[in-house]
Amino acid sequence: MKQLLTALFIFICLTVFANEDRTVVNARLQSVTVYRNGAEMIHVANATLKEGSNALVIEQLSNSIDVNSILIKVSDGITILGTEFSNNHLTSQVKTARVRLLEDSLEVLKKSSEKISLGINNINQLQDILKVNKDIKGTQTGVSVSELIKLMDYYKSKTTELQTELLQLQEKNHRIKEGIDKIQKELNEEKYKNTSSTGRIALQLQVSSTGKYTFDISYIALNASWNPFYDLRIEDIKSPIKLVYKANISQSTGIDWKQVKLSLSTATPGQSSNAPELTPWFLGYLNPYSRNRMAMAKPMAMMAEAKAETFSIEGYGSKKLDTKAKKLEEYVSVSDNIMNVTFDIDILYDIPTNGKEQTALLKTYQLQANYKHFAIPKLDKDAYLMAEVLDWEKLNLLPAEANVILEGAYTGKTFIDPNSSQDTLLLSLGKDKRVVLKRDKLVDFSSIKFLGTNKMQKFTFEITVRNNKKEAINLDLKDQFPLSTNKEIEVEMIDAGGSVLNNDNGVLNWLIKLPAGETKKFKFTYSIRYPKDKSINLN
Repeated sequence: MKQLLTALFIFICLTVFANEDRTVVNARLQSVTVYRNGAEMIHVANATLKEGSNALVIEQLSNSIDVNSILIKVSDGITILGTEFSNNHLTSQVKTARVRLLEDSLEVLKKSSEKISLGINNINQLQDILKVNKDIKGTQTGVSVSELIKLMDYYKSKTTELQTELLQLQEKNHRIKEGIDKIQKELNEEKYKNTSSTGRIALQLQVSSTGKYTFDISYIALNASWNPFYDLRIEDIKSPIKLVYKANISQSTGIDWKQVKLSLSTATPGQSSNAPELTPWFLGYLNPYSRNRMAMAKPMAMMAEAKAETFSIEGYGSKKLDTKAKKLEEYVSVSDNIMNVTFDIDILYDIPTNGKEQTALLKTYQLQANYKHFAIPKLDKDAYLMAEVLDWEKLNLLPAEANVILEGAYTGKTFIDPNSSQDTLLLSLGKDKRVVLKRDKLVDFSSIKFLGTNKMQKFTFEITVRNNKKEAINLDLKDQFPLSTNKEIEVEMIDAGGSVLNNDNGVLNWLIKLPAGETKKFKFTYSIRYPKDKSINLN
């Protein structure tokens, strides 16, 4: 124990003496470039240093730094002799104004709940006393009828009064406890931010003359990212698509980003000590995401809540914006580089280090589109509205989900995949319930015949399409007939119903212009001949 105390005393003394010869300053975060994974953070620190050797500690940096990425620019007259990065776990935790407010509110609600609980307990005791007195009176003899009636009326009225008051208190206490749970959740989120430690850099410096010096520090922080998403707004199928390009930004770097200039880059940060070298540039195909294929195969498989949420980022800072003269998106400039795109936002943002997503508006585009409806009633009874967009390459789109708002109503989500598109960007805009489809097997036109050792079945289907919209639509309607790879099974298309027939894949295709309020029917018939002692998959 004596050895432990001695070692602790020596450590404290060395720490105190070391602190006497060093200068400690806080860095100010000025700008951040957020990558899809990671962020470049740029700080400025000012320090007054004496001539000769100096030890300088710069604090209030991120605690999740790629140490190989640290760059320090200094004023003339300073030579950096050594650097060391560490996390300051001894930083005193000062409660923020938000935490103090939440704690005060929580204390008030808890006291109110305690008072209500006392009231509930008192009522329960009164009810017990009333019940005991009722039982005592009931066992007594010689009670007149009038006294018994008065006793019963009193018991009834008092019981009703106590139960009503009890229900009111219980309901009030329930609401207070809901408020306590909500505030406690917010308080936990505030307390468990990644702020238990901050990063700091210790520098050994040689200074030519006494004075005030500026240090520019940049590095890559690991716990930050942004992801794109879109809003697709369509007033009607005669108007262009309004594409709103947005970004979800999150960070848990250990320090809050306050009044920071942001840039968003599609590049991937990487630090290499090797000089760059040009190599042959070969073009090839990109592999689209598998989920994108699924999204296109089933356009609205990822239906979300029926009500779209609108997000906005909190705190544009002290910089005053004349929103009447200039739209918010006009503060965003786009740099289209060979390998990446950067969005520079000329607005100061506040993004806390809590890992929650904040939303920033990047750009709004008006897209000229050709609209058509698409339907396969054999698989889905609904028609889907599709949009074909040309000249989409200049939009700098990234693969991401998009909210679809059609004629003022949220219809669900779709997926924009520029990687899998060619000349035309095809967007699925959701189900259009005003285009009604029905597919029926016509029994009167279907039959079974036995021809020697074979059986022949004839199938007739009828598709009915009604346009309940106020304008005409172009409908791409598809169905199919079976194909055979077995010589014993013969398939014959008897009547294709005016469709374009593809014998290679068995698809029937109708391209229809259907006026408003009209109905059309499409009928097709095919037969299948196969051995009567065999069974085949007819569905």
